Amino acid sequence: MSTFTIHNKRKLNSTHFNIILFAIIIIVFMYAIRFTAGNTLDRQEEALNRAMQRDIVQCYAENGYYPPSLEYIKEHYGLIYDEGTFFVDYTPVGGNIYPSYKVMRHNGTSVSKLLNGEE
Repeated sequence: MSTFTIHNKRKLNSTHFNIILFAIIIIVFMYAIRFTAGNTLDRQEEALNRAMQRDIVQCYAENGYYPPSLEYIKEHYGLIYDEGTFFVDYTPVGGNIYPSYKVMRHNGTSVSKLLNGEE
């Protein structure tokens, strides 16, 4: 009878170990998904900042003035971004003064880097 009890405890310990191992794997997997999604948004944000800067400078180089609006950049330079994820605040200062712009995520957090020199 003693052998049966020891064998049953080992099986119980093995089951607990498997459940704990499975839970740890699920937690690590969920963390990895969240980490990857965050990195993807950061890269999209950086790409949008680079595209804004490139289009603004290109407009000035071609026309001799900076874009008058964000819509102008979208229409003439093909700027496309996920408007459900990002908000672009574009403020033209004048035809010959570099405009101010900020890229923000819709969840309220601002961009980690602003190419206008603001932090």
